Amino acid sequence: NARGVALSRQDTEDVMTQLDGAAESSTTSMQRDLQAGHVSELPWLNATVVEMAAQAGVEVPFHTIATAVMSLFARRGHV
Repeated sequence: NARGVALSRQDTEDVMTQLDGAAESSTTSMQRDLQAGHVSELPWLNATVVEMAAQAGVEVPFHTIATAVMSLFARRGHV
């Protein structure tokens, strides 16, 4: 919302329904890339969310922590 993107409550509910329907064993492509030691889309997804939120003056603690932790994991896989 702070960046001019209006998402409705229904948009959020639709995404949550989709996620709730995923199998427990499901993984994301980013998770599979990080586990395999491949370059992931972390800098272009989560890190961008953190940067854009900071520019808009919005706190995104989950993405901030997740990006920091996954960045350490990613660096470990590329050493």
